[in-house]
Amino acid sequence: MSDSSMQIPLDVLINEQKAAPTREQKRWLKEKQKQTFSFSQISDNPERVQYYTGLPDAATVLFLEALLSRFDLKYHSDWTVQMMPLVDQLFLTLMKLKLNFGHADLSTRFNCSTATVTNIFTTIVSALYDILYIGMLENNIPSRAKNQTSLPDCFQPFSNCRIVLDCTEFSYKRRTTLKALIGVAPNGVITFVSNLYGGSASDKAITADCGVLQHLQPGDMVIADKGFTIRDILPEGVSLNILSFLTNGQFTQEEVNNNRKTSCARIHVERSIQRLKLFSILHHIPHQLKKILIRSRKHVCVLQIYKHLFSVKLNIPVRVQR
Repeated sequence: MSDSSMQIPLDVLINEQKAAPTREQKRWLKEKQKQTFSFSQISDNPERVQYYTGLPDAATVLFLEALLSRFDLKYHSDWTVQMMPLVDQLFLTLMKLKLNFGHADLSTRFNCSTATVTNIFTTIVSALYDILYIGMLENNIPSRAKNQTSLPDCFQPFSNCRIVLDCTEFSYKRRTTLKALIGVAPNGVITFVSNLYGGSASDKAITADCGVLQHLQPGDMVIADKGFTIRDILPEGVSLNILSFLTNGQFTQEEVNNNRKTSCARIHVERSIQRLKLFSILHHIPHQLKKILIRSRKHVCVLQIYKHLFSVKLNIPVRVQR
């Protein structure tokens, strides 16, 4: 602050602050109101794109926007959001999933009401659920033959592995724990997501109920953790590979070798499940989103698929409905 401004009496400064804004100030305020956080501001920076959306680059985000633009969106609140471009509505939704910003925060960033944030988020999540999960992932677990086109070295001893199963937990209302079964292909791509179950449900009970077993064929192998004592409920001809239980105080050499190979393979796919945890909305799912809880979770899993989609040849058919 300059010396001259410091000499102005305090009451004069207060009166100036109370005075009506000048034409220049009005123009500045009007321009400022037009400035909202938008995807265009970060689209040329892959690191920022990944930070805000969880996706690797702008091309992936724009691909999702192109998919959405082909469909007549049915807005959750029965009124259409026209003041925000579709790409920024998608951007807002991805930010909510990835960073779990509050609705008040997002409404400030995008210069809209919290009601508009709710309308956008619920609408876009539901649309992407229908387009990506129902149209692409559901009932489309890759076969052994497709898996073998991109089989990592650590899975060479298990070339007939169809899917690796594990359960993961999510927090709801900070007090309730929910569980879901996640199925991962040997190449690390998530290929199955169950509905949510109570945190006390056993891995075996969830596996039996969620429908994953109906996709398995004779000759398939399932790799899972020790807790998956599911051998007796697998379809005929399907094998189970889990870490050996210690008997007689010592593992045999064959058990040691199998445990080492199985652990190496499981670590590879556990990283895929851990990547889900990068989406902060799964750390604490807001109670306002209870109605779209399952869709949010499955949508996050589909986003993980899109990270690999152009580098892994899954040949999964996309089935979409207008």
